Amino acid sequence: MAADEYDVIVVGGGPAGSTVGSVLTRAGHSVLLLEKEEFPRDHVGESMLPFCYPLFDDLGVRDELARTFVRKPGVRFVDREGAIFTNWCFSHVIKDESFLSFHVDRASLDTILLNNARRLGVEVRERHRVTGVGLDQPDHVTVRTRDGDGTEAEHRARFLVDASGRDAFVGTKFGWRKPRPELDRTAVWSHFTGVRMAGGLEEGASLIVYIGEEKKGWIWIFPLGPDRITAGVVMQNSYLRRRRAELLEQGHDDWKTAMLHDELRASPFVTGLLEGTTQALPTMVDGDYSYEVRNHHGPNYAMIGDARGFIDPIFSSGVFLSMKTAYLVGDAVHQHLQDPARDGEDSAMTKAYEAVDGAYHLVHRMIRLFYDPHAVTWAAIGAEKQVHKAHESAMAVGHYMLAGDFFENQDKYNRFFALLEDRRGFERFREHVVERPEFQGPSCRLPWEVAFGKRLERFSPEEASGFVPETVAAGGGSEADHGSVAP
Repeated sequence: MAADEYDVIVVGGGPAGSTVGSVLTRAGHSVLLLEKEEFPRDHVGESMLPFCYPLFDDLGVRDELARTFVRKPGVRFVDREGAIFTNWCFSHVIKDESFLSFHVDRASLDTILLNNARRLGVEVRERHRVTGVGLDQPDHVTVRTRDGDGTEAEHRARFLVDASGRDAFVGTKFGWRKPRPELDRTAVWSHFTGVRMAGGLEEGASLIVYIGEEKKGWIWIFPLGPDRITAGVVMQNSYLRRRRAELLEQGHDDWKTAMLHDELRASPFVTGLLEGTTQALPTMVDGDYSYEVRNHHGPNYAMIGDARGFIDPIFSSGVFLSMKTAYLVGDAVHQHLQDPARDGEDSAMTKAYEAVDGAYHLVHRMIRLFYDPHAVTWAAIGAEKQVHKAHESAMAVGHYMLAGDFFENQDKYNRFFALLEDRRGFERFREHVVERPEFQGPSCRLPWEVAFGKRLERFSPEEASGFVPETVAAGGGSEADHGSVAP
């Protein structure tokens, strides 16, 4: 087999892979990107953080995203009944246009980013599965592939970037992958149409419903269009295994769909939103939700995105972490290729991973605070709403951090978390920040036409008018403006 030769081979065409490919080809390097699937393909992870905005802008796709996707002004944390809620509106801390993030259909987003990488000069080969890799020579790598027709080939490059997602190709091959047992969870999810846009959906907000108990999980609902949502539940694997066995014993051949509907409708609030809807995708199950991979980089390779490690997606941080890491590591790979001799402790790659590892550690710390907030002791757990109140405060803390530049200011944020992990410090933060009137306000007050306007252009005027919530059509503002959260 003759070997193709490139400066860089990228394994994986998701946001991490397409971004690092774009960064490197713009720097003048020849890049081959190998993707095992054919896009578009369905994928979980549809809500973006505001700090993705400048990255989309730099890649030249922001305007296309604004035309394609629903805009996201913030997050609403709701208890199971819908009686208690807290809004986190990104405009509270971000004062320019980037406060308005996106809800995306990942099949569409990933295709846009991959096609953009092609436009910038990346050689993209879909339906090319990587079957082997050789890293034993420090100045080059060899990669073996099999395409969709069964044809095998060998490729050679000066450097390999593993962006293979949860396959974590390099880490799995060399036995460097290990689970995070404390975050042993799985997501079950799908899309639904014919949804009643209420409870915050009508202004484009993400909805997070804490479900607690032995599930130790949460429900997400994000709007993807004027009548389409993604909805799913993340739960402890021990609970999922028990429920799966029970459903199979009860005769449910499609236990995944039965479980999804049971868990979503365990919340009266969610039941009200989903009444009369149609499931628009097969039920998806995503496991391996938390793992770490050792040896993130070496003289001829680097891991980015989920190939580097994956943590619970409660804060919608995955795409931002992947893309920001791709920028940092892409710049470091560029410097390495220009001067491979610089491989000491002060190398660009070492500095890049100091920032990356610090950011992942910070997000992991936030997640631990959400699932086990210091502000509540097990002895003090009373009614479910009291439990939720403490957890929604932890959620607000997390999004406060994620709205900021936690790659660059990790020392400041870690000192802040040390304060929060002290019970009295947490209570002071909740009193002076989380419980400020604007946090307890009924709405982020984003008009319907701003959240959904570009999406509505895809429909006829008659069809579009049918999607507008009754309160908005009547000129009364969103339901949230009037302080009603329950649908």
